[in-house]
Parts: sequence; structure tokens; C-alpha cells
Amino acid sequence: MGRPKGGAPEASKKPKAKPKQRGGVDFKKYKHKVGRKLPPPKNTTNTEIKSKMIVLPEQSMASERAGMAVNKRGLKRRELLQQTVHYNPKVRRAALNGIKVLVTKHPAELKLHKVAMIEKLQERICDSDKVVRESLYTILQSLIFPSLKEDNAISTWSTLSLLMANVLNGITHLCMDIQLMAFRFLELVVLNFPSSFPRYAEQAFNNFVAVLSNDRIHLQDKSKLNSVLAGLGHCLSLVARATENDDASNRPVHNLSMKELWKPTLDEDNSGSSTFATSNVLTKLQNLIQILVNSIEVSASEICAKPANDAPSSEALLSALHCLYLICRTFVREAKKPQMEFGRTKTLFGPDWLNSSVLVYLKKLWGVKRLFHEKGDDRFFIFNLKIAEIFLCLRISVDDTMFSAEELCQFVSSLFAKAKVLRNKDLMETYLGPLITCIPGLISNAADDSKGYLLEAFTDAFRDSNVDCKLILPYLDAVGEMLLPEKSGIAYTEHDSGISEYRSTWINELPGILLQSVDKAPTVTKVVLELLLRIRQYFPTLECGNLRPIAQLFGTKSSSGTVELGPFIYLPHDCQELAIACLYYFSNLLPHIIEPLVCCCLSDKLEPLILFRIVEVLQSTYKAGNLQITEQQSFLSLLMAQFDVNRDMSCTQEDARKISNWNTFKALNHLILTSLSEMGDGSLVLELIWNNLSNEIARKPSPHNINGLFRIIVTLDAATNKLMDEDVIKLIAGYLVDAARDLSKTIEVGLQSDKTRLFQYFIKPCRIMFEQNDKLLCCTLEMLKSFASGNDHIFSSVSNLDYPRELSQRACIVTTILIFLCNDQRLHRNLSLSKTVIKGIMHHIRHQMDSNVPDVTYGEKQTLKFAFEQLKTKALQLNCWDRSELEGLSSTT
Repeated sequence: MGRPKGGAPEASKKPKAKPKQRGGVDFKKYKHKVGRKLPPPKNTTNTEIKSKMIVLPEQSMASERAGMAVNKRGLKRRELLQQTVHYNPKVRRAALNGIKVLVTKHPAELKLHKVAMIEKLQERICDSDKVVRESLYTILQSLIFPSLKEDNAISTWSTLSLLMANVLNGITHLCMDIQLMAFRFLELVVLNFPSSFPRYAEQAFNNFVAVLSNDRIHLQDKSKLNSVLAGLGHCLSLVARATENDDASNRPVHNLSMKELWKPTLDEDNSGSSTFATSNVLTKLQNLIQILVNSIEVSASEICAKPANDAPSSEALLSALHCLYLICRTFVREAKKPQMEFGRTKTLFGPDWLNSSVLVYLKKLWGVKRLFHEKGDDRFFIFNLKIAEIFLCLRISVDDTMFSAEELCQFVSSLFAKAKVLRNKDLMETYLGPLITCIPGLISNAADDSKGYLLEAFTDAFRDSNVDCKLILPYLDAVGEMLLPEKSGIAYTEHDSGISEYRSTWINELPGILLQSVDKAPTVTKVVLELLLRIRQYFPTLECGNLRPIAQLFGTKSSSGTVELGPFIYLPHDCQELAIACLYYFSNLLPHIIEPLVCCCLSDKLEPLILFRIVEVLQSTYKAGNLQITEQQSFLSLLMAQFDVNRDMSCTQEDARKISNWNTFKALNHLILTSLSEMGDGSLVLELIWNNLSNEIARKPSPHNINGLFRIIVTLDAATNKLMDEDVIKLIAGYLVDAARDLSKTIEVGLQSDKTRLFQYFIKPCRIMFEQNDKLLCCTLEMLKSFASGNDHIFSSVSNLDYPRELSQRACIVTTILIFLCNDQRLHRNLSLSKTVIKGIMHHIRHQMDSNVPDVTYGEKQTLKFAFEQLKTKALQLNCWDRSELEGLSSTT
């Protein structure tokens, strides 16, 4: 069985037919070549959409808000404020940034909607997002608070009340980060609006106690602790300042109503003078002392144990010490108040309370001080400075049973010694200043045997201090308190056993500091001058031999005899006034100062008021008997003879007002003449000052200075025979020629009024001398006659000018002088006695008019004729000769 083998051949086999498809039509399949697009099906629906853009104007969001106050995203203030409460923190951040941009770009929005913005933004104080809180802090600090200060007090109070409610709520928040940030907001409010803090002081300090008692803040990042301590420091500084400046301590309480007692100070936001010192607040501060001392003790141990410098921990320790110092200062001030306030007894917060409740905790600081003293780093020195500041603050209110005064003096002395080798000088200047200010109080209360080394250390540090150092002012203030009882209220006797040996050292250092500070520290210059002035007023018998360098303030005299100006002329006006006042009290130094002082007075850089003040002070010094009359006369004569007047004799009065100091010289002239006339009998004073005057006259100063010297002679004794010296007469004649030279050029057309007044000013002292001395007048006219005749060797020009060679011009000059002399009726008598000389002058002029005289032009003869006729007219008024005699001079020869 089986399949039979073989069979039909393969060619005879037929292929099997495919089974038919069921359920549909078998469409014919088309084959297409590659690359050709398929035709669409015949039953396809056309879905192609064709559209055109339709433009509708004024339909965009930007065009609707054009000109409105919006931020970069086009959002308005209300929309941005609504987004600040969005659930997404990123939206809240963007909203706060948008508000900042909006307010910066449109300040009017903040001014108009300030309250609404604060009401909405204050909710973000307790925001869970740190970036949101920081952004809000920046907006309040840079934008809202500066604008809020410009509002009235009532609106500010209401706005701050809402803000402080959220700040205090944030301080009690469970989240530590929100709590610490709320303290930063509190610090910001206190810095900008100090007067608002008293209303919340008790609650704020209660929260400070709570947060600082929490161990978590000490164990976490120290920067968070620093933030809290910084805010606490600002709040405590307000309490300390208000306690010191509290007016209630100086007024009876029963005269004030309760409304006045609790009335907040709205006028001065920066004063911080509202009432703080209630029992509850002081109790909170007492609790803070214990917390701060424990924190300081723990931090000190941790810092000493660390080999490397931990900056955040050191900063936190410094902040804690500063807060502790402010609390102690408040308690000390409170203990001093003698009156009952707000129902509390006098002894509740008195000295006994300080000893029993405060100093008990502060004893631990003494051990911390020893721990720091063993270290050599600069930061430990700064810690000890703050500790010393605390104990020096309490030193005046506690007795030696708590802290030994001798041990405290040794501690402070060691700090001064350590300051010399301190590497970081900037730290020393920052923290050593408060310690220096406490030195006078410590020395006044210390025994003689315990304050010796403290005075020695202080004196060495004061001697080594630089004038451009910030500590020089505290040093000077401390020296002033120890020398002057008016500053400190502590009466040191002139022979105090503890201070007398150091007093001269301190005073001898002052001139050097003064001279060095002129260029480096002008503020120090004023303080030193004030101190020198007060010292001399309080110690009039003090030996001033070592203070001679003060003279260098005005100038120094070189070996060649020239004087170099000192820095006095460059000092500010108030410092110049103080330096001038010192001249009165340091009169024994005036012999070394007179000559440099004259050079300062002659400088054109010195203001006229200061110049007049110097003359007045020296005159007062002379009247008090502290300046020799010869020294005062020498000063006045030098001043009169060498003062440089920036005006020619030919300068008109109108021009002089613009370009010269002539008015200053005239005022100085009057002041000098008044001072000399107050010295006694004029003839005796002239006898004493004559050598000075004659020496200055012989040097031929400018006509203005000669005029001043002549006025001195006229004021003292115009009739003196000392004027009959030949050199003096030549000088007078030359002075008159110089004064009349410019005026004589207009004699033909008429004398100009402004030049006439100027000539009258110059001729006035000579006219008075001629009135009192007829011989002097006659001799002077003889000199003028020789000058008109062409004699050049009789005298020379005072102004070093070349005299005209033409005799006609010389005749016009002499004629001008004679005309002005004849115009004064008081000189007619003495001029009549000089008739012969005048007649000779007229003969000479008439001779020049003769046609036979060569080298005289027709124009010159006309000028001489006009001058001759004027002189003849004036000569007829003298009544010393007949008309026929003058007519004879007019006839042709």
C-alpha cells in the first residue's frame, strides 16, 4: 500500500486556482511608476481652507494701556498687588519685582496709593518663600519708607501700626527663618521711625528674650544670630538715648498730666526720645542680661577652642557685648534718677539693685576677660576692649566690693599697652575710642596709688597717636576733661598729686599736633585751638615756654631774615578767630609772633575782617598790660607802611571800587589812628614811635602808605618840629608833586571832579601840617619853586616816576598845588608869610610866557597863561599884597 510511485510528468500539472475573497469586491490594483504623484481618490472631499487677515484697529492690550502706569509686562498696580497673594511663589516674586519697577518708573503711584500698597504688601512679611521676603524688605527699605517719612505724623502712625502688627506676628512664627526675617523688618522700622518703637518696646523685648532663649538659634548658622543681635542693638540704642535725654528727669512729674506723660513724640522721628523706662521694659532688659552673659560665656569658650578664626562667631560675640553695654548704660542712667516716675519707688532700680541684680551676672565677664587676655590675636583684644567698656560704664555706680578699682586700672592699662603693637590699626581706631572717653571718669574715682600706671599708659598712647588717626579727637577730649573742670564737672586742682606731673606733658604735645593737623585734619586744628584757649583761661599762670612752636602757625623767620608765611592765612574762618583769641592769652609769645603776624596781615589772601580783628585783639592786649607799647607801635607802623594798596594815584574812584583794596586800607587806616590815639598824650606817643615812622618814611613807600604815615603824625602832633628835617621836607614836596601830576594835565580845560577828590585825599595830611607849622610850608614851597625852575637834584619822585623835562609842565604841577592850598582859608595866614616864595614862582611862570624864551611852544605858552591867571586870582585872596603888585607881574617884560 502506499502512494504509487511515478505519475504524470511536470509539464502536464496545472496550477491550483486561488480561493475567491469573501465579503467584498476585488478591485483591480493599479501599478504606478516611482516618483509620480498619486491622483486623488474620486470620492475625496476637498478640505483646503483659504483665509485672509482682517486688521481691526485699537484692539490690542498694549494700545488700551498706552499712557497708563504699568510695568514691563503691561500690568497695572492693582493687578500686581493681586498677584502678590498668588499660590505660586514664582508669581509672587515676579509681582514684587514688577511693583519695584512700576514705582521706580512712576513715583506718583507710590505717593497716591502708598497706604493701599503697604496694606497689601505687609502680608508678605510672613511669606513662606525667602526670595519674596527679601524682595519685600528691599522695597520697604529703598522706596516705601523714604516716601513715608515725607507724610504727616498721623498718617505715618496709622500706617506703621498695620505694619508692626504683621512684624510682631512674624516674630512669633513657628518657622525659624520667618521669625529671624521678622526681626530684620523690626530693625528696619526702628532705624527709619525711632519714635514708633516705644509703643511696641515691651512686646519686642519679650520676643527678643524668647528667641535668644531658644537654643536652636545658637546651634544654627551664626549669621542668623547676628541678624537678631543687630536688631536688638538698634532697639537698645534707642532706649539708652531716650534714658539719657529724658526731659521728665529734669521736670517735676506732678506738674504734667497723664496725657502729656504718655504723649508720643511725632515731631522728631530721629530723636528716639519717647519714654521707655517703665518697670516692665527694665525687667525684660534684666532678663536679657542673663541670656547675653550666658551666650557670651559659651561663645567665648567655643572661639578660644577653635584654631582658626570664625568670623560669624566673632561678630556675634561682639554684637552681644555691645548689647550688654547698652543695657548697662541704660541701667546706670536709670539708677541716677532721683525722682519718682510712674509710681515706682526710688530704690527699685537704684544702685543697690545694680549690685544685687545686674553685677551678679556680670561677674562671669571678668573670667571671660582673663580667658581672652591669654590670647594674642587682635580679635581677642577687641573683645576685651568691649568688656572694659562695660565695666567702666558701671564703675561710677558700684563700689570696690564688687570690682577692685586697682585691678580695673591695671586691666585698662594693659589694653593701652596692647594697642601699641596691634597689627590691625583700623580695628584699634574703631573700638579704642569709647574706652578713651571713659578714662577721665576712671581716673577721677581711682586712688592715687592705683591710677599712676593708668596715667602713664594713657600719656604714652596719646604721645604716639597720629593727627590723622580717628583716635586723636577722643584723646583730646579726654585731655580736656582732665584739665578743664568746666567740661567734666570734676575739679582737678592745679597741683593735683595724680595729674600735675602729666599735665605739662599733655599741654606740650598740643603745639605739635596743631601744626601737623593744619594740612591733614582741619577738624583737629579747631579742637586743639579751642583746648589751648580754654587751658590758658583756666591756668593763667601756666608756664608757656614750651608752647613757642605756636608762633610757627603765623610764620617762621629764616636765617637770612626773610619771613615765610605760616598756615594761618589758609585756615577756615572759625579757626582763624580762635588763633587770634589765643594771641590775647599767650601774650608772652607775642614778641616772637609780631613780625610773622605782620606778614600775615599784609597778605592779600587774608580777609579784611580777620585783619581788623587782629588789630583789635592786639590793642586789647596792650590795654590789658600784656603787650609793650613799643611792640604795639611797631606792629601798627609796619602795617601802615607796608600794606599794599592795589591802586594808582591816577586811578578814579569808580575803578578803584572794582579793582583795588583801597577801602580796606582806609578802614585799616582809621583803626590804626584810633588805636594810637588811645595810647595817651599825642606828643609823647609820637616821640616813642618817631624812629619807626622815620625809618619807614626813609624807605619811600608808596604814596598811599606815605599818606597813612603822615596821618599818624597829624593825629598825634601835627606841629612837631621833627618835620623840619630836610629829608622829610624833600619827601613832602615829592609826595605833593606825585599827587598833583595827573591832575595838572587838565588844568586848562578844568579840573575833573573825581581826580579832584583824590588829590584832596592825598593833600589833606599835608594841609594840616602846613596849618600847624608855617616854616614847614615855606620850606616846602621853596622846594617846589626849585622843582619848577628845573632843578632835578632837589628831591626825587616818591613813586619812582620820571619827572617831565618841560618846564611848562612842571609849572602847571606847582600851580595846581598852590591853587588847592589857596582854596583852604585856614592856610591863608601861613601862605601870606610865604609871599616871597609864591611871588618867585609867579615870576618864573611869567618868564616862561615871554616870547623871547626859546623851546616853549605856542600851546605851552597858552597853558602857562591859563595857569598863571588862575594862580593870580587865588593869590589875590591872600590879602598880602596890592592888586597893583600882581598887575605888575602880568605886564609884559
